[in-house]
Amino acid sequence: MKHISAYIDYLLKRFQILPLSLLVISDVLVIDRIVDVDNEGWWVKSMVFFMVLAYLFNNRIGDDKRDFEFDSIHYPDRAVQKGTIGLKQLERLGNFSMAVMAILSIFFGWVSMAIVIPIWLFGYWAKRDFSLPESFKHKYYFVYNLLNMLQMFVLQVFIYLSLLNSFEMNPMIWIHIAFVFALSLQVEVTRKIKPKKSIAKDLYSDRMGMNGAFVLWFGLGVICISLSSFLASRMGIDSTMILIAAVVWLSAMLLGLAYYQNKKTATAENLFWLAIIFSYVGQNLLLAYG
Repeated sequence: MKHISAYIDYLLKRFQILPLSLLVISDVLVIDRIVDVDNEGWWVKSMVFFMVLAYLFNNRIGDDKRDFEFDSIHYPDRAVQKGTIGLKQLERLGNFSMAVMAILSIFFGWVSMAIVIPIWLFGYWAKRDFSLPESFKHKYYFVYNLLNMLQMFVLQVFIYLSLLNSFEMNPMIWIHIAFVFALSLQVEVTRKIKPKKSIAKDLYSDRMGMNGAFVLWFGLGVICISLSSFLASRMGIDSTMILIAAVVWLSAMLLGLAYYQNKKTATAENLFWLAIIFSYVGQNLLLAYG
């Protein structure tokens, strides 16, 4: 029972499965609207959802394995570092999740089956720091993080290719892929903005200062809203609705940013997170149902 509790705690706190699931579901709803394929249905949406979660879960475990020694020094209170949950057991779960992803790819057709292994190998290479020297991640922090985030871009391409069962993708799909990638970048920056400097110096707020990180975060938010508004316009969604929605999301982000900048408390950080989740899901819901 204790072990089960440890795994649940890992899923909730380290993998953050609940907010992540909400974000992925909203992405899947938009994909379902953009892609016009014969095999659409709730079961297809469900398979896409589980494939994305499986890939992200394996990535999370890969990160914990790669950074084990670093985290043991700088984040000794984490479950893996304390031995509450074993790294070997997590690796088995990660391998199982990728096996599930490979099995699900069979239902999508030959294209998905052909590229699922290369996708996994790309993720494996990323967890080996792209064969770059250890000093690279510290010296070129922003480039290193961007390289790692390319996994989100590759995953999105894989999902579309799987649904289409073809290597042909129209401009609308590429714009949506760019939009989701920008959203992923903003979420990643959200994770790495803290009031206090970390000893590890692995936060955006460490490298840019809190105000600089906020500028980056809000800039990415503006890019996301610009892309989602363009997509909404191409989908024929009412322009007034698009404008009102954009103002609401920008206002929510500004309020969340300002409150966190001013208070710098755990509650303020949670509200900051709420602002990005509200904006992320809201943009996707407009694209899915507007």
